[in-house]
Amino acid sequence: MFEKKKKIEEISSSMVSNNASIKRHKHMISDLPDNVLVHILSFLSTKDAIKTSILSTKWRYLWTYLSVFDFRFFYYQKNRNPSHSLLDVVATLLEKSKDHLIEIKRITVRIPQVTLNADKVTFLVTSLLSLKVQDLEFSIEDLRYLNARRELPLGFSGSYLLSKLTLNLTGYTLNISNAIQFPSLKTLNLKYATFPNEESVEEFFSGCPRLEELTLINCYWLHIQKLTIAISTLRKLTIHFNHYCLQHCDDFDKFSVKIDAVNLLSLTCTSDPTIQFVIVNPPTSMLDAYIAFSLHFPWDDRTHALYEEYLSRCAVVLLSGLASVKYLTLSNDTFQESPYVNDRFHLLPKFHNLTHLCLDSDICSFSRTSFTKFLLKCPKLEVLVFPLGSGILRQDDNHGWKSIPVPRCIKSSLKKLHITDFCGYSWDIQFVEFFLENATVLEKFQISLSCSPLSKYNWKNLADLKNQFVGMGSCDIKFRLAKSAIKMQNFCKKCYGF
Repeated sequence: MFEKKKKIEEISSSMVSNNASIKRHKHMISDLPDNVLVHILSFLSTKDAIKTSILSTKWRYLWTYLSVFDFRFFYYQKNRNPSHSLLDVVATLLEKSKDHLIEIKRITVRIPQVTLNADKVTFLVTSLLSLKVQDLEFSIEDLRYLNARRELPLGFSGSYLLSKLTLNLTGYTLNISNAIQFPSLKTLNLKYATFPNEESVEEFFSGCPRLEELTLINCYWLHIQKLTIAISTLRKLTIHFNHYCLQHCDDFDKFSVKIDAVNLLSLTCTSDPTIQFVIVNPPTSMLDAYIAFSLHFPWDDRTHALYEEYLSRCAVVLLSGLASVKYLTLSNDTFQESPYVNDRFHLLPKFHNLTHLCLDSDICSFSRTSFTKFLLKCPKLEVLVFPLGSGILRQDDNHGWKSIPVPRCIKSSLKKLHITDFCGYSWDIQFVEFFLENATVLEKFQISLSCSPLSKYNWKNLADLKNQFVGMGSCDIKFRLAKSAIKMQNFCKKCYGF
């Protein structure tokens, strides 16, 4: 009996000791220095980090010391609008940031499928900007409200510390006051925002004296006929406009974009040709440019002709401002020539710095005359990527390539040539022969076979294709299959054994 009682006491003592040990371990984490605890919280999502505030008094506001916050609301909560909880969080951040002078590196706020009134959006953006934040992304991503046009009544204030700002304001109109200032802002991304007039645009850009990167994606321009981007510090400009951006314009030639950025290094312009881009004070040493116009027109011959004529004029005007570019990519309808379009290549300047030219596989058809005329404007071209495809290169005479003057760059500077979408028709063969006969300094020549079922050559008869060029030119030709063709080849081998 005595031994049994002693054993019970030992077990009880052990349990008390274990409980004490567990409590000590529980307090070990809380006893760590605050900076260590904040470092631990940085590995959690923002949502989970905020949840730790219920652990104890010490943990209640510990999450406010974090330097990165990511608020993303992917779903509705019953009887709880995500924006309400966000307002609570922002209010707490505002209150506590006054106590501890912590600079926030990044805040991301994404609110899809939630309707917010304009006052609440203005409050949220202004409150977030008032924090000591370096990188802010605020996004309302529900495209259902794209045409709602809710105005932000007082605009929003600036920020003296912000270096990067991304705003996706689907369906909201920005009214910018002349007091807005972003003296440290270097990167600005605007998506689906609406500007009511030219003054708002100019005030926004003028308040960013150190801006280096600007991205405009499908912004809407109400009652604006000329958009001016005059930023001397700008290094990189990305523009993506679709034809819905100008729903208010009855005449497609009434809207223009004036770009005044003498220090611009990189330009990406994907746009409907109804928008005319004019580069004033062209940069003297641009690094790269990607230009893609997409033609939209009703199927009417007269309208078709007008659109293509206007497209040709817009392309020449834009390319004329890129004379100093080194790497140039043209895609879609940018390099199009048709019976409706007059020859405008003589209006282009010489691209004295251009060493790399890539014509994207989506580019529309053009004649070999226009192709060589463009190359005549590129005296120092070293690398050419060119799609052939089915009918891209039209034969505009009966004399073949022998009647076409050979551009200087082909004879003196072209070192690398990559032909894509090669089908193997007679005009494709003639095109390859033209370069093999005239490109005297060519070092690398690569041909990517088309994966089209209309292609005459594939992996089975590749040797026959190679034999056609034996003894021609001074460089070896490397052939390769397109990625989609390689996948089809592997599929056939696996399923059918060939």
